[in-house]
Amino acid sequence: MIYVWAIIGSLVATLLFDLIFSKIEHEREVEKSWQAIYDQLEREGRPRLDQMDRDDEGK
Repeated sequence: MIYVWAIIGSLVATLLFDLIFSKIEHEREVEKSWQAIYDQLEREGRPRLDQMDRDDEGK
C-alpha cells in the first residue's frame, strides 16, 4: 500500500511542479510581449502605453 501512496504523491508533486513552471513560463512570455510592444512604440516615436496621458486617449 505504501507504493500506491508513493506513486500518488509523486504524481501530485509532478503536477504541481508542472503547474508552477507553466505559470512562470507564461509570465515570461507576457513580459516579452510587452517589451516588444514598447520597443515598437519607441521605434515609431510614440509614447509607451504606461506613459500616455489619459486625457489624450479619445483624441
